[in-house]
Amino acid sequence: MVLTEALEAYGKYFKSIAAMVLPVGILVGLILLGISNSRNEALQLMMAFNVPGWLLSPLWIGPLIYGLSLYESEQEFSYKTVLRNGVRVWWKLAIVALIVIVIKFIPVAGGEIFPQQQVLFSLLTWVIAIFLFAIYVFIWPVLVLESHGPLETLRRCAALSKGRRLSIFFEFIALWLLIYVVSFIMMVLLGQAANLIGGMASIYINFILIMGIIQPMLHALIVVWIYYYYLKAVTV
Repeated sequence: MVLTEALEAYGKYFKSIAAMVLPVGILVGLILLGISNSRNEALQLMMAFNVPGWLLSPLWIGPLIYGLSLYESEQEFSYKTVLRNGVRVWWKLAIVALIVIVIKFIPVAGGEIFPQQQVLFSLLTWVIAIFLFAIYVFIWPVLVLESHGPLETLRRCAALSKGRRLSIFFEFIALWLLIYVVSFIMMVLLGQAANLIGGMASIYINFILIMGIIQPMLHALIVVWIYYYYLKAVTV
C-alpha cells in the first residue's frame, strides 16, 4: 500500500519536510492574519478560499518533490540545491494552483448568478474536482521532475494514472480521513488552549499555528503520498 510507504517517508524526513514547508506556511499565516480584520469583500473571499496559501504553495511543493526524488536516489545534496531546483518551475505549479482556485470558486459564482441552483453547482464542482484529480493526480511530480510541453504533460499524467485511478481514489479517501481526524483533534486542543489564555491568543492560534503550520504540514503529507504513487507508476 502506497499510503503506508508515504507515511513512513513522512516520518523519516519530517525535519527536512518542515524546513521546506514551514517558511512558506508561516508567511501565508501572517498574510491571512493581516487581512483577517479587513472589511473588503475581495480580501475576505481570498481568505475564505485561502488564495494566498494556494498561490504560494509552489514555493514549497516544488522543493519538497525535488527533495524526495534526491532522497530516494540517495544523492548528496544541499538545502540550497533543493530550493533552487524545486522553485524553477514555480510558474507551472502556480497555474495548477490557479485552476484549483477557479474550481473552488464555481459554487460561489454559480450561486450568485443562479441562487436557486447553488446545490447543483456544488455537486458540479465535486464532479469536476474528482474527475480531474483521478486523471491528473501526478501533475505536480511530472511538472517538477520531467520536461514536457503543456499537452504532453497532461497526456503523461493521464497515462501514468490509467489503471490505477480507482485504487488512488480509495487511498486518497483514507488519507483524507486521517488528515481530517488529526486536524480536528489538534484544532480542538488548540481551541481549548486559546480559551484558557484568552485575548488575542485565539486569532494567532488560528492563523499562525493552524493555517500557517498545521495545515501546510498535513497538506505536505498529501504531496508525499502523490510522489510515492508517481514513483510506483514510473518504475513499473
